[in-house]
Amino acid sequence: MQSFNYTLKTADALVKTGAGVLHSVTFTCNDAAPTAGSVIFYDSLTEANTQILNHTFTTTPFAPTTVVLDVAFATGLYVGFTTTADVNVTISYV
Repeated sequence: MQSFNYTLKTADALVKTGAGVLHSVTFTCNDAAPTAGSVIFYDSLTEANTQILNHTFTTTPFAPTTVVLDVAFATGLYVGFTTTADVNVTISYV
């Protein structure tokens, strides 16, 4: 059985340096009405270069949603938020 690391983020953060695999991301609301914006995952050490996934939100509350990706990254895994801290993202990776 495959085992994954995980972390919950609400703001820009470097998740992992070096190569790995982004298994899945789960989006949840942190309050009654999220701020419109995006959560962007990069194959990078910063908020730049190759985007893996760009998920956009409106101000409409939503049910928790999991996206399974199983994609390799080479440089690192970075997550960038254009929303405020009212969207949670749980990131599963190796």
